Amino acid sequence: MAARRGDWQQLERLLCKKGDAAAAAAPQPVPTLAQHDDVVVHVEEPATDDAVDTAEVSISSVTAPAEAVTVAGDSVLHVVASRGDGEEFLESATVVYGKSSHLLGTRNKNGDTPLHCAARAGWGGMVTHLVALASAGNGDGLEKIKVKAILRMRNEQGETVLHEAVRLGDRDMVGRLITEDPQLARVPPADGASPLYLAVSLGHDAIARQLYDKDKALSYSGPGGRTALHVAVLKGKAIHWKYGSHFAASWGKREAINLLLEAETSAAYQPDRNESFPIHVAAFANRVKAVSVLLHGRHDCAELCDAKGRTFLHDKDGNTALHLAVRFGNLWIFNPLMKNCLVKLNLTNSKGQTLLDLSWIMTPVGVHYGLNPRIRVYKLLQDAGAQNGTYRWDLFHEEHIPKLEQKEEAQKITDSTQTIGIGSVLIATVAFAAAFALPGGYRADDHRNGGTPTLAEYYAFDVFIIANTLAFICSDLSITSLMYAGVAAVDIRTRMISFVLSATFMASSATRLGAAFAFGLCVVLAPVARTTAVASCAITALALVDVAWFIWVVGTGELMLLKRLGIRAWWRLAWAILLTLLQ
Repeated sequence: MAARRGDWQQLERLLCKKGDAAAAAAPQPVPTLAQHDDVVVHVEEPATDDAVDTAEVSISSVTAPAEAVTVAGDSVLHVVASRGDGEEFLESATVVYGKSSHLLGTRNKNGDTPLHCAARAGWGGMVTHLVALASAGNGDGLEKIKVKAILRMRNEQGETVLHEAVRLGDRDMVGRLITEDPQLARVPPADGASPLYLAVSLGHDAIARQLYDKDKALSYSGPGGRTALHVAVLKGKAIHWKYGSHFAASWGKREAINLLLEAETSAAYQPDRNESFPIHVAAFANRVKAVSVLLHGRHDCAELCDAKGRTFLHDKDGNTALHLAVRFGNLWIFNPLMKNCLVKLNLTNSKGQTLLDLSWIMTPVGVHYGLNPRIRVYKLLQDAGAQNGTYRWDLFHEEHIPKLEQKEEAQKITDSTQTIGIGSVLIATVAFAAAFALPGGYRADDHRNGGTPTLAEYYAFDVFIIANTLAFICSDLSITSLMYAGVAAVDIRTRMISFVLSATFMASSATRLGAAFAFGLCVVLAPVARTTAVASCAITALALVDVAWFIWVVGTGELMLLKRLGIRAWWRLAWAILLTLLQ
């Protein structure tokens, strides 16, 4: 807790007590070449001058259970490194390193060193400070080798601290790291992505150039036998380099959560029997306020993983929150995440799938509703500039994209045509009858214009006639299209198109019939009961709720793109709403 707060004075007192208690029982270490406390550095001479310009270094270290202070196996230096790079945290790191310098080379359960944690959190100052502490050494002349050994340590994913800096897109941090170890980008990944591959795949071209300029012999390798050149070609980029309190949380009791955390802050970090933390429980129960309270001043709660390796937003398969929103087609989550320009669109999960890949997989085939959220998500991702992953499209399509089952689709159309057919015929019948049973009746035969509608001179009557005519025509077109959709002899593609047209025309005819009804009442009641006429029109306007729904769904998506893409997308919002209204 002192480390989380950056309370270096308390840390110093605690570590002094711990050191005094352990001093008597500590065994004397066996001297080894380039030993740095408990971090053992193995030094070998290079085979050739071209291999490296200094001795090759490797480092082996594990987190001793006694050194872990969190359930994730983090040491106290891990905690300090991941919390910030303000003066209090830098001083805390100095204190911890001075008492237990070996902690800089220890790994947590994920294999991450304190440098990994600092880089992942974006604390460039802390990364620089930790490297400087390691560089100071103890005067044995091997400080540079020790620093390289620590920088080259890999976590369970086979990634060094440089990978974290590249993924973050921090050029300054990348520059500091490769200055300390110019050959850091050539550390071979364990069937994973090299720093260069990662930079190219994420679109960080400037960092890719920065890495290459520092070391021409850096690693090009990537997962599945691919190289940085593969990903560059697939993304259409040009490379001009060489060879191209769980119960309170679940109920969302904000006051109760605050009281619990004030009494015992560590309660936010205690798992239950299922190894779920309070923030998992609050998120699962959709308690937004509870999540907000837990994260306030405790941002590292977002990194807590349950028994299945999931944070409260991400899962163990490498899916980000946006991946999950895309997977489930949830526009309520998708749009707010997309509005944040810091949310990356081209990150891949453990299967190598980007957001656009996952959306493509989840997009339904065959006839579907126009505002299907999965369709909206796919189109919005395309408009926002999201890219596919590094694969051959034909193989990806064959493996992941569902095929159109013609028999199943034909049966679905056949079942649906019955409902649409009944609706279209009823609307056509009502519209036909209304054309010859006009509101207000007809003039008497002895009148100069005998047999004509008595209310023909009113504007509302004209609107009634036009709306009724459109209702009849649209329902008639719906019936005509439905005949093609329901005939088994017609090919499936034509049947699908005809079915969509039929449904569209029927919806339009229903709206027109509602308008005819409203203006028919208005023209009859307005002369004697104007208030009632206006009220009836307002109530009938509820028939346009589907139009409002269309505009809201389309408008929120376009507003999201406006915030993400900036002023260059201003015209999209007005154009989209205009097209929706016209439709």
